[in-house]
Amino acid sequence: MTTAHSPIPLRVWVHTRQGHRAVDGVAVAWTSRAVRVRYLDEHGRQGFAWVWANAVVRR
Repeated sequence: MTTAHSPIPLRVWVHTRQGHRAVDGVAVAWTSRAVRVRYLDEHGRQGFAWVWANAVVRR
């Protein structure tokens, strides 16, 4: 696992109680197949999630 020295801005698909959503976030760690992201939900709450690498796009 690689940890980011500084967060990398990205757009990410996450699964919430309301369904799947594309949100802005930052990559904080990754492997060859997955990315750990920090994001804000639609209510401004911070969330963390591991997502597949193909669910993120750098901003």
